Amino acid sequence: MTDLDKTEQAVLDRIEQESMLERTMAWARINSGTKNLPGLAAMAQQLADAFAQLPGEIELVQPDPVETMEPDGTVQQLERGRHLVATVRPDAPVQLLFTGHMDTVFPAESSFQELSWREDNILNGPGVADMKGGIAVMLHALLAVEASDTGQRIGYQIMINSDEEVGSGSSAALIKRLAQGKTAALTYEPALP
Repeated sequence: MTDLDKTEQAVLDRIEQESMLERTMAWARINSGTKNLPGLAAMAQQLADAFAQLPGEIELVQPDPVETMEPDGTVQQLERGRHLVATVRPDAPVQLLFTGHMDTVFPAESSFQELSWREDNILNGPGVADMKGGIAVMLHALLAVEASDTGQRIGYQIMINSDEEVGSGSSAALIKRLAQGKTAALTYEPALP
């Protein structure tokens, strides 16, 4: 690992870890299983409110239609939640895309609804790592960058979809469109060691 320069360290020092943890915990308490449309609507609104702290525009985008074929051969329309898109400085010369997802694999009737501490610094709960904690890291990192001189030189879009856990069928075209012309795209979902 390389040493951080003063500018990089100053950005990191701005990140409010307690606030980031509180936000992660609040979001994890919202059941936002892919099929739980009221939960996804609540989560999307929480995200819109939180990301409104950044400069730029926030939009909740309607999902594209998605169909499935039932065992009897009939085609059913699947309902999906809205996707969050934030756009900051779209005319900046360097454009980035940050992505994540608000849905979890836990349906509204799942018994896994509570948060608990497994041991020091290990929080267990629905969506804590995958990926509400990642979204909180994304937001707080961007807030820290925006508070520095560095942030003014880049533009970016944030896309948080509502259907990643089932293959992103209602958001794939949106992701593809937003990725066009970007210098880089980063997803804040955790990786294994």
